[in-house]
Amino acid sequence: MTNQTTFIAGDWGTSNLRLYLCEYRANGQSQILETRYGPGVSQLNGDFEEKIFSLIQPWLAHHPNAPVLLSGMIGSTIGWKEAPYLTCPASVEQIANGRLSFTARGTSFSILAGLRTINPLGNPDVMRGEELQMLGWLNSQTTPPSEQLFALPGTHNKWTMIRGQQVENFLTAFTGELFALLKNNSILVTNHDELSFNHESFMLGVSTAERLGSASLLHGLFSTRAKQVLGDMPSADAQAYLSGMIIATDVIGARSLWPDSSSVVVIAEQALSERYASVLEHFDLNAQCGDPASIAVQGYAAIYQQLFA
Repeated sequence: MTNQTTFIAGDWGTSNLRLYLCEYRANGQSQILETRYGPGVSQLNGDFEEKIFSLIQPWLAHHPNAPVLLSGMIGSTIGWKEAPYLTCPASVEQIANGRLSFTARGTSFSILAGLRTINPLGNPDVMRGEELQMLGWLNSQTTPPSEQLFALPGTHNKWTMIRGQQVENFLTAFTGELFALLKNNSILVTNHDELSFNHESFMLGVSTAERLGSASLLHGLFSTRAKQVLGDMPSADAQAYLSGMIIATDVIGARSLWPDSSSVVVIAEQALSERYASVLEHFDLNAQCGDPASIAVQGYAAIYQQLFA
């Protein structure tokens, strides 16, 4: 093996495609050389092969032997080819070996398997693509911890426990999608100015969730409306208050399921990571934040190392 080898990694989700031209290095990590973006799986009428080659052909012209590693909804029933679900616990070696491999137009493709589990609440759960972020974080650590709890907030937050270098278990929270539905389709938020996010109102929502105690989120949501009607909160602050209440409820629930975890690695876009970090620290949990793109690429590097290095 040479000291540096090129490969292409792709996070192909429902809404977006992120492609990375990567350089694998002898230390087991990778550097992003170039990035391209494209439409998500739901925006294409099954024409996945044509779309990806239109994006990666300039890279293949210079790196004709570069393999392509894909993860996310591209391996689902609505994707290009359906990759299986592996049952947790799952190691990087098992995830690599569970891939779906094929050749298209002379290029080697691997679609990574998703993961399935019975979550801590006893319900079935699945993920596709998020596991690369945990593997990437582990790959970037000089001495990985024996166990680590992760939060991967987005449309759906994936609380995930890594233990012994394996994805042991996870739980999906409907956090982001619930917030979007209530913000855009309910009477709780009437001012949709995204620039008006108020941190004090956000933390007030966190405190409201904390006070709910044995009551549920359903019993606290309407306070978002009542505070505006009674003049206790301007309408511009309603979405921040609502966000704080929902995220805090998410954190409180996860803390009860993993009570021995004192730290959480949060991998999300910066603004969302900062909100989760604020809530975690409010509940005396240490939060470490990471950039999803750069961390995921280290996850692809770990897979590449298993398959090609």
